[in-house]
Amino acid sequence: MRPSERWRDYPIGEKRSSEFFMNYQKIDLKRDKQPAVVPSSRKRAIERQASPDELAGRLRDMITQGELQPGMRINAPRLCSRTGVSRAQLREALKILATEDLVQLMPNRSVVVRRATDDVINELTPIVGALAALAGRIACARIEDDALAELESMHKRLLQLFDERNERSYMEVENAFLATVFTVARNKTLTKCYETLTVKLQWQSACYGSVSEWRQTFEVNRQLLYALQMRDGELWALVLYRHVLHRAALLLRGTNVFANDRALGLSG
Repeated sequence: MRPSERWRDYPIGEKRSSEFFMNYQKIDLKRDKQPAVVPSSRKRAIERQASPDELAGRLRDMITQGELQPGMRINAPRLCSRTGVSRAQLREALKILATEDLVQLMPNRSVVVRRATDDVINELTPIVGALAALAGRIACARIEDDALAELESMHKRLLQLFDERNERSYMEVENAFLATVFTVARNKTLTKCYETLTVKLQWQSACYGSVSEWRQTFEVNRQLLYALQMRDGELWALVLYRHVLHRAALLLRGTNVFANDRALGLSG
């Protein structure tokens, strides 16, 4: 399965649990002839195999996918129980994310998912726009019929989700659309830079304010698909940059609402 097809792996709209964590508890029943319950001794052995970098990657995925939302306080005991890792392992992984400014380590030993500030959004948005514009230009020159058909299928799904007013799932497919374009571009460095910055921006936390605003975004997505169909890299770059600026405006609006709520004592 190509990376661009991962959006099909999960039902749209459902919260995605990190399947990678569950791999730590899998055993070969035929070989070991053990019951389905993992013995505590084996569980401890599995925990020793999980490096902080691996755990940090899984937590980063949870932030990227919106399972851990900006401003959310991380429940360490629950997360340890769910993932089968120790508190010490989780603490080391969270320290890694703290160096990336994805989480904040509080004085009372609690951990909160960071919310991107206005300065960060304004600083990184032009770079994200330039990276996505370049990926689209490359994709327009390389795209083949099967990849284009996949993008057309995603666009039909966007229309369905818009009609259903399913905003979260809409954004999931919208992000998958762009991820597919990066896959077509086949430039690992470009993709890595884009993914790193969008995680830092918490790109997935943006939300539309009104149906009319959402409808305008759908029209932009239609134009992006048309640019790919026409293999027009310049049109893609023009439309895409406008789309990125709109997403940044949604993020800025979200940070202002959060700041107002904090001033009123409505959020922690």
